[in-house]
Amino acid sequence: MKKLVIERVEAFEVTLPIEAPIRHSYGVHEAFTRTIVKVHTSDGLVGLAETAASAEEVERSGAVILGLSALETGVIRMRITERFYWSKNPLVAAALEMACVDIVGKALDVPAHQVLGGAVRDHIDLAAYCFYRYESATHAAVTTPDDMARHAADLVQRYGFGTVKLKAGVFEPAVEIETLRAIRDLLPGVKLRIDPNAAWAPATAMGLLGPLAEIGLEYLEDPVAGQAGMAEVRSKTSIPLSTNMCVVNFEDIPGAMALGSVDVILSDPWYWGGPLQTKTLADICKVQGIGMGMHSGIELGIGMAVMAHTGVTIPQLTLAVDAHHHHLTDDVIAGPRLLPAGDGRLAPPPGPGWGVELDEEKVGQYRELHDSGQFANLYVAGDSGNGADRFRPGWNPVMPSW
Repeated sequence: MKKLVIERVEAFEVTLPIEAPIRHSYGVHEAFTRTIVKVHTSDGLVGLAETAASAEEVERSGAVILGLSALETGVIRMRITERFYWSKNPLVAAALEMACVDIVGKALDVPAHQVLGGAVRDHIDLAAYCFYRYESATHAAVTTPDDMARHAADLVQRYGFGTVKLKAGVFEPAVEIETLRAIRDLLPGVKLRIDPNAAWAPATAMGLLGPLAEIGLEYLEDPVAGQAGMAEVRSKTSIPLSTNMCVVNFEDIPGAMALGSVDVILSDPWYWGGPLQTKTLADICKVQGIGMGMHSGIELGIGMAVMAHTGVTIPQLTLAVDAHHHHLTDDVIAGPRLLPAGDGRLAPPPGPGWGVELDEEKVGQYRELHDSGQFANLYVAGDSGNGADRFRPGWNPVMPSW
């Protein structure tokens, strides 16, 4: 019987290129930076995870779990998140919990979804995540409503997505409404979402509710900031509101329920503290009678596997899951990237634990790219760098923008 005693926590950063610079209300992502985590046990097992916390944070905080068993996830979470009253470290706790689930799955030779309680379906649905984009060496800019409609249609054709999400808050709201209309005209059968990242003032958002209702939305994500603002907008529309900005931890839920701020909470295996915490959130959503989706964490292959294995264990996760993964040009896992095969669906990778292993050659390549400093002064996911958008010198976001 393996004891699964944690002997070492190893973490390092990688930066991976994407097809083209993607725009949002806070600036632009030109590459995706993630921290890869390896938790080593005395039995020779290695649990994998990824996160947005820095490698230094993970290794420093991870020192307090050495000597514990990977089975003791509750104790591990307590040691990480209860160091002091302001020290919650969900991104670190999530990574260590993910690695422990991987270890347990490998020790038992079962997939992670069995460790998490068992799969209630064989796949998760994924959404096409559409961003306005700057031109790259290989891809044209996506700037106009017609550009975006063609971009969305290309993703739907390639991957079979049945849901399209538009990242908004980049242009004047009228332009983004026209963009939604263009997508709807070209793809009449898809479900549509829009997410301005709270770049709209409440009055602006309420003025857009009529056109949004006419276009037809699955839900409207974070049109404005804060629970009070969300509740004000929700009181003026029948369009469901979702959030990953004003309800981001368990303490936020009672206030949101009292105000009627949201209809759908977007979980995130990182910001909620791990896959087990995500399942706790699912139970709360069920009791409260509200919907649950899953937000993208700008994930690489390990993260996609975590989202798939966790997602298939949650009965009420019927909404398509957000994912940035199709913007990448490569990955750090061995074998093919975890993308839908034309049906918009992703099955959990087979095999023990998360079912993925690292391609060490690619890991070395993208560690070197990270260390090269090529992206050091650019806005990349996980690192704000020295500028919000190098294509607009001197520009910085002001919220709300409209």
